[in-house]
Amino acid sequence: MLELLSTIMVFLFGVLVMGWDALVLVLGFVSSVLLHLHVDMPRLEGLLVGVALAWVMTRRDRHPLLKVLSAPLKLVIDILDLAWDQVVDVIGDVWSVASGWVLGSLKWAWGKVVGAWDWQLGLLSGLRDKLKKSE
Repeated sequence: MLELLSTIMVFLFGVLVMGWDALVLVLGFVSSVLLHLHVDMPRLEGLLVGVALAWVMTRRDRHPLLKVLSAPLKLVIDILDLAWDQVVDVIGDVWSVASGWVLGSLKWAWGKVVGAWDWQLGLLSGLRDKLKKSE
């Protein structure tokens, strides 16, 4: 009976060791693949991370664990969305102010040119009228 228990214990210990070895083997394989992706193929790594994050974000309402995992990503996306809105507003405001200044200065300069033109035409018209009278 003691030998049977010893054999069962050896079997269970062997199964545990084999499971641990399989886990170490799988983790070694995964880490070497991830290292290879990170070092040699960063664009593919970025694509895979993006696809994985998109998958998590689309499935976040279906499972509470995915909701918890995607909460930081959702926070980052919301912050980026707010920052993008602010940048678009600032660029629009800067554009409207700059174009207003430029168009205002061009209208002012055009007004000065038209004023000088009208003044010269007035002088020439006055000179013409004087010359007509003197004839």
